[in-house]
Amino acid sequence: MEHHSDSQKLPNWLMLVIFITIMTVLFIFGDLFTFIIGIFIMAGIFAGGYDKNPANHEHH
Repeated sequence: MEHHSDSQKLPNWLMLVIFITIMTVLFIFGDLFTFIIGIFIMAGIFAGGYDKNPANHEHH
């Protein structure tokens, strides 16, 4: 028997708010290189989380 933890999924609007907040912090406190690299890294992380969100698959 496998044990699966039932973690609650974040709503899409909250994921967007968190993404914009992190990007704003990188823009204000980092330099241009850090901001550009941070955009690519965070976009990859959040895109992966968005694809795993089951709410996105129920409309297909």
